[in-house]
Amino acid sequence: MRASNLDNTDRLLSFLGTGVYSAPEIQQRFRLSQPTVSRLLAQLGDRITIIGNARARRYTKIRDVRGLGGEFPIFKIDTDGNAHLMGTLFAVAQDHFLWNPVNASAQLFRSLPWFIADLHPEGFVGRAFVRQLHEELGLPPRSIDWNEDHALSALARRGEDPMGNLVIGQESIERYFRMVRELPAPIKENAIADTYPRFAQEALDGQPAGSSAGGEQPKFTANVERSGVVRSVLVKFSPPVATIEGRRWADLLICEHHALEVVQNSGISAAQSTIIEAGGRVFLEVVRFDRAGLLGRLPIISLRAIDNEFYGFQDNWINAANRMANDGRLSQEDAGSLRWLSVFGSLIGNNDQHFGNASLIMLDGSRLNRLAPAYDLLPMFYRPMDGAAPSRPLTLPAVVPGAPNEWPSALASACQFWSRTKSDLRISEKFRVICAENCKMANGLSAGPRLFA
Repeated sequence: MRASNLDNTDRLLSFLGTGVYSAPEIQQRFRLSQPTVSRLLAQLGDRITIIGNARARRYTKIRDVRGLGGEFPIFKIDTDGNAHLMGTLFAVAQDHFLWNPVNASAQLFRSLPWFIADLHPEGFVGRAFVRQLHEELGLPPRSIDWNEDHALSALARRGEDPMGNLVIGQESIERYFRMVRELPAPIKENAIADTYPRFAQEALDGQPAGSSAGGEQPKFTANVERSGVVRSVLVKFSPPVATIEGRRWADLLICEHHALEVVQNSGISAAQSTIIEAGGRVFLEVVRFDRAGLLGRLPIISLRAIDNEFYGFQDNWINAANRMANDGRLSQEDAGSLRWLSVFGSLIGNNDQHFGNASLIMLDGSRLNRLAPAYDLLPMFYRPMDGAAPSRPLTLPAVVPGAPNEWPSALASACQFWSRTKSDLRISEKFRVICAENCKMANGLSAGPRLFA
C-alpha cells in the first residue's frame, strides 16, 4: 500500500510536469477518487503550485531553473529606495511561468512576463554584462543565444541594478541592499572632466560603470553632484573626435542635446541633458528618468514590451499612440505627445524610431500609463557607417499621415532645432553646413500649405 502510494505520487508529479491540470482531469487520468487525488496533491507540497481558486483551481509542477529552484520573489523599489514584495514568479511545466502577485489573481505566461522583458541584457552595456559574468554564471557568452531560463537566472543572481524599479530573486535583492549601503561618493562637478574619459575607456574595455541600460551607443551610468543635488545619469560618449567617425558622433550627440531642449520648450517632457567635452571625446550626460535621487527608482517600461504583450504590431509610434489611447492605456494628451515626437523625429532625420526608443511610466493599480520623458532623439540619418560620415541630402516629409494636428507645432520645433544646430560652434563646420541646408528646407515647409484633419 505504501509503495503504491509512493508510486502514485511520483506518477502524479511526472504528469504535472507536462502541463496544467484540474483535479477532475487528474482523477480521470489516474482513475482515482477525489479524496485520493487531494491527498496525493497535499503530499507533493512545495513541488507543485496552484493556479486559481475553488472550482477553477489547477495544478502544475514547479521546475528547477539552473539549480536555483523554481520560485523567484520580485520586488519593486520605491522612490526612497525601499523594497516591497510585488509577488512571486514560478517556473512551471512546459517552460511556462506563473506570476502570483501579492494583491491580484495569478497569471500563467508562456514566456517571461511582459513587465520584466526590458530587463534582458541588451545593447552596449548588456553585452558587457554578459562578457563579464557569463563564465561565473555558467551562461552562453552571447545573450542572443540565451533562452528564458538563462535570462531569469542572470537576473535572479546579478539583477540588483537594472533599468526601471524591479529586482528579481533573493540573491539579487540581497545584493541590492549591499550595493546601496556601499555606493561610491557621487562625482563632483569639478571632477567630471577627469572622470568621464576614464569611465569611457573602462566601458570600451568591457567594464562599464553603473547599471544596465539598453541601446547600441557606447555609454555608462554614474551619480553626479551639482550644486549640492545628486542625480543618477546615463552618459553616452563619442569615439575620439580626431577621427571621422568620432567627429560625426560628437556632432550627433550635441544635436541630441538640442533636440531634447527643443522638445522641452514645446511643452513635452524630455530628459534633461548636458554636453561635456573632455579627453578628446564629447559626452552627452542625460538625467535618468527611471531613478529618483540617489536611491529611488521609477517603474519604466518600453513601448516595445507593451506592444508585444497587448497588440503585436510594432509598426510606428503614431499608430501605437492611437491604439493605446483607444484602449485606455494612454491618455489622449500623452498619445498626442507621442504622435508629436514621431513627427518631430521625422523632421530632424531621426530614422531610428523603434519601439525601444519610447517608454511609459506604469501607474500603480491602473491600466493607464504615463508617457516617459523623450530620449534618444537625434538625426540618426547621418550616423557614421563603415568609418565614413555621410553627407547625403535628407528629404524632409511634406506631411506625416495620422498626425495632422501635431504637424504645425512639430514643424516649428524642427525649424528651431535646425536653426540651433547650424549655429552651434561645438558642431563641426561640415555638419553645420548640413544643418543649415535642412533649416532652409524646414522653413520652406512652414511656408507651404498644410493638411487639416
